[in-house]
Amino acid sequence: ALWLPQVERVRTIEDFIDHRAADPLRATVKASEAAELQASRDLDQIRLQLQAAQQAGANARETFGNWIATRRATAQPDQDPELIARTKALDAIKQKEEAVQRQVNAQQQRMLDARQAEQRARTALAELERDAQLKLDAEYRRIELRVFAYRLALTLPLLVIAGWLFVKKRKSTWWPFVWGFILFALFAFFVELVPYLPSYGGYVRY
Repeated sequence: ALWLPQVERVRTIEDFIDHRAADPLRATVKASEAAELQASRDLDQIRLQLQAAQQAGANARETFGNWIATRRATAQPDQDPELIARTKALDAIKQKEEAVQRQVNAQQQRMLDARQAEQRARTALAELERDAQLKLDAEYRRIELRVFAYRLALTLPLLVIAGWLFVKKRKSTWWPFVWGFILFALFAFFVELVPYLPSYGGYVRY
């Protein structure tokens, strides 16, 4: 809409949103985004550690299998110190692999928690912004009515005077000044009021 300069202050959605509710939600969104980004970076590192642990475990199992295949186990394996030591070492590698896997799972859960917290905050914030937008739209309509009233108060007297001059004075000695004022009044009408008429004055143009 075309408003008279400095008649009305320009409003934004920030003028109508509930800041007591919106500001904590915005802080939550920002913190959740940062937490999710950090969790993603940490997850990349832990996944590399998991790949290394899985590769080490696969190599250790292959080595152990080959070792078992090329030696004769004793009749009582529990009394074979080397077999027991290798088995314990293999178990330790497996436990390390499982520990790293648990770290991966925990980091994925942190990412999920941060993403869900962000989504919840964004949903609540969007609802507040919708309410604020409705209030802003209503305020725009009120502003347009007030500005229309200002423009009407400026233009209507000109049109009334122009109408009186057209009826009474258009053939007088001062007819150039009369028609000049009439044209001025019509110009003011088109500039000040036409933008506020239905369909922005489209029917006037026709």
